[in-house]
Amino acid sequence: MGWRRRRQDLRELRHVRLMAEEDAIVFGEELTRFGDAHELGPDARHDYQTALDAYERAKRLVDKLKTVEAISAVIDTLTAGRYALACARARVDGLPLPERRTPCFFNPQHGPASVDVVWTPRSGPTRKVPACVQDAARLKAGEDPPVRMIRYGAQQVPAWEAGAPNEPYRIGFFTSSTARAAMIELRARMKGEGGGNWGNGFRTSKRRGP
Repeated sequence: MGWRRRRQDLRELRHVRLMAEEDAIVFGEELTRFGDAHELGPDARHDYQTALDAYERAKRLVDKLKTVEAISAVIDTLTAGRYALACARARVDGLPLPERRTPCFFNPQHGPASVDVVWTPRSGPTRKVPACVQDAARLKAGEDPPVRMIRYGAQQVPAWEAGAPNEPYRIGFFTSSTARAAMIELRARMKGEGGGNWGNGFRTSKRRGP
């Protein structure tokens, strides 16, 4: 049984490493687009540099990834970087700085959520989830948000429906205790309401971000 457990651990590690690499690549591309498109003042430049530093650290953490559990450090680093980029965007647009919240429920690559939205999946009860501005607008318009789809077995499923190796991506929490508690509460509601079937019936979107 020991060798089977080790083989499974290696499969799970390869899986989360691929997800982490994809997240880092997507974030790096987003940073490049933003940096190329804007002239940044001192404060926005500071936030942007913080985001760049988080991106570089996340890449190093992915390269050193030895266990599935260690993926949480990558997620926390990318989440902090996405928040810093959201702050830089707000400064460029002359808007208030965003609240430090959990990432967008539908796809953490979208960055921190800005509002809680009432959402009814096609195969479950209505609940409230955190969403980014763009996904909140899509839901208000009656559209499906582009959710994070991952391979689970032989099919593509929303990230929150996959198994234990994807738990850090389903949580996607900031390091603050308040945000952590909010996401733990959300996970508890998911499990209590048959959370394994959340999102069935969603259309698969090829879009990666807002």
